[in-house]
Amino acid sequence: MKKVLLSEKIDDAGINLLKKNNFDVQVAPNTDADSMKAAIKDAYAVIMRSSKLPADVIAAGKELKIISRNGTGINNVDVDAATKQHVLVAKVNGANAFSVAEYVMTTMLSLSRRITKSDTALRAHKSELSGTSLPGFSTDYDLNGHELRGKTLAILGLGKIGQQLVTLAEAFGMNVIGYDPYIKDSPVKLYDQLTDIYPLADFLSVNMPLTPETKNMITTKELSLMKPTAYIINSARGGIINEADLADALNHDRLAGAAIDSFNPEPPAPDNPLFDSKNTILTSHIAGTTKEANAALGIGAAQAIIDFSNGKLPQFPVNPDVFDN
Repeated sequence: MKKVLLSEKIDDAGINLLKKNNFDVQVAPNTDADSMKAAIKDAYAVIMRSSKLPADVIAAGKELKIISRNGTGINNVDVDAATKQHVLVAKVNGANAFSVAEYVMTTMLSLSRRITKSDTALRAHKSELSGTSLPGFSTDYDLNGHELRGKTLAILGLGKIGQQLVTLAEAFGMNVIGYDPYIKDSPVKLYDQLTDIYPLADFLSVNMPLTPETKNMITTKELSLMKPTAYIINSARGGIINEADLADALNHDRLAGAAIDSFNPEPPAPDNPLFDSKNTILTSHIAGTTKEANAALGIGAAQAIIDFSNGKLPQFPVNPDVFDN
């Protein structure tokens, strides 16, 4: 039986699909380099989640033929090293698009309606509530938020996630604009320059991959172009927004709030400045990991290996030239 190594456990739906197709599925004992080197030696395929797969680990996979990414981003896999070793890299596109878009809407609503602030205030002043008017309490503690309707959402990256987000945001009556230099047909008005889009946004949603071009793309300079009443949501990758600069902008009221689901590095260090930034929702990389999305991702990652084993190019190859060799 061909061995499929999982760097971390994937959804049972993907594991069961592999077993049904007669693969030996094993989970690595740990994601550190030494553990992965030992476990990958006799693996035909490996499925990666968010941990890193560097060149030296790939080189240890003497039987390795395919790396399947349990997700869309591939910044954690050394694709160049895999290509040199004639190992195909595949990914799963769109399986968690709705989940990520839903996360953005959820955090925009929470920030705009001041849900967390209201919860905190109510708990902190519970002994003072008797005989008071809750609407009056809300006014006194500045808990009355805003509707999303009529606000402008700027989406950076109009791929599957971004386009799904357009649909949801427009259903709330939002004005949606976007930036994406790689697409021709867009459901919303696109801007050619990021400097033109920042000042227009009431909400800015980052839905781009982490690349050399997008790394540290949003710093103090870019944040200073935004309205002080604006909110920023990053459900993509840590490293696109400079975290220290973002925290500084939030703590000095140059931004109204933020929701951050990915960090640089990940997991975030204890001294990450976002832990102490004002009006910030921090989540543990959950945007695209609903139970429904996890099942779809696991099935997609497994299917790529099954297809490859049957001599078929997977649906979303990253280095397809390897397949021809």
